Amino acid sequence: MEISEICDLLKKELLNNGYEYGFYLDGKKYKPDMSKGFDKEFDRALRESSRIQAPDDTAREKIGTCIDVTLLMRTILASHAIPSKIWLLHYTERGKFHTILTFEAENKVVYLELTPQSRKPWYGKEIIYDNEESFILEYTKSGCEITNITGLVVAGASPELILSRFR
Repeated sequence: MEISEICDLLKKELLNNGYEYGFYLDGKKYKPDMSKGFDKEFDRALRESSRIQAPDDTAREKIGTCIDVTLLMRTILASHAIPSKIWLLHYTERGKFHTILTFEAENKVVYLELTPQSRKPWYGKEIIYDNEESFILEYTKSGCEITNITGLVVAGASPELILSRFR
């Protein structure tokens, strides 16, 4: 498949289907309430209770964190035999983490941001790199640590177990 076809495949599911940031656990959706600033209760629940969702749950409930959505994207790509990786970005100065997915097509590495945090100016736009090294370099030169966590992202696992390895 060509890059544009792969991007269209992912966008068809994730771009305009109303995905929300949060998580689904035991039949209930948890979403942050940012009306009064940072939602400490949601953050606590996310760190203590949430688990990486099964891709079917993320797709059915249209809710997930960046980890959940990247696992869904990886599952969609795997069903078409498209190689992909999940990366943890650690913005060390701010102490923030974000999970993204890249895939390989046409001898390029492609990053397509479709996690439910659409305020980013590059949301829904593919960024194409010549190779994985140039992708990694782009992030490291901006002060970001980047780690391949593909094998660590497993439905049912605690995302905190992944994050705690990098603190």
